[in-house]
Order: sequence, then C-alpha cells, then structure tokens
Amino acid sequence: MAIPTISDIAGIISTPELRFTQSGKAVMSVRLAFNDSKYDEQQQKWVNSKTFYVDGQAWEQTAERLADQLAQGDQVYVVGRIETQTWERDGEKKSKPVLNLSTVRKLAKNEGGQQRQQQQPRTQQAPPQDDPWATPAAQSGGWGNGPDTEPAF
Repeated sequence: MAIPTISDIAGIISTPELRFTQSGKAVMSVRLAFNDSKYDEQQQKWVNSKTFYVDGQAWEQTAERLADQLAQGDQVYVVGRIETQTWERDGEKKSKPVLNLSTVRKLAKNEGGQQRQQQQPRTQQAPPQDDPWATPAAQSGGWGNGPDTEPAF
C-alpha cells in the first residue's frame, strides 16, 4: 500500500517553528489549512465549504530555508506525504497525521484572510491576434514563432 501524497494549495495558519533534534537535525513545523472552496454566483464571492487542517514538517536544509521565508498568513503550494507521527506521554501511546513536506512554494501573502474571497472567477480569454506566442505549437514548429524550428531567444 502506498503512502498518500498531497499536492495542493494551503494557507499557513501558525508561525513556522524551527527547532533542532538531539542529533542536530533541523526540523520546521507549521500548521496548514486546505480549503475546499468554490465561487458562489449568488453571493459573488468565494466560499469555503470544508477545511482540512494538518501539521506540516520539513527537515534539514529545507527546514532552515523555509523557516526564514514563510510566515503566518502566507499561501503556499505544497507537496508532501501523509505519515503517522507516534510518541508516548505518561505511559500512553499517542499518534497524529503529519504532512512530511518535500516541496513548498510561496504563492502570496493573505492579508486579513480576504484575498481569495475578493477574487473573481477566472475566465479564459482569446489571445490577441497579433501575439506571435499565441500560435499553437503544432502549427508553428513547436516554438510559437513561425515555421522555423529555432527558439526565439
């Protein structure tokens, strides 16, 4: 059975925390929220129907780099594997799911939680007719700039 992988956009809902294990390895922990949202035509805004919360972790150089770059309120694209973290406290075994992050890309800072709600739904527009890059690759030799096969740069 494969370990589940998540790749999606999430919001950072806690300040990233960088700490070090007893052996000296850096680990960054952060709380993430994944929203299931859709654009409501009647309300003319984005609405969240469900939210999935999970703790994310990054290790070693990735942890140190991300701890400097990320902040609460940031929107990020993440890829990671869901794993079970286990520990024992007062003789009782505990566990929780953790997203072990392999890729994190900062997208935008979410000012006051309103950024996504203010966005309008995206509609695709036809490119201007004089745009040489708008030519489909199959008709233009693969580079979008005419019949030659050399790149434009």
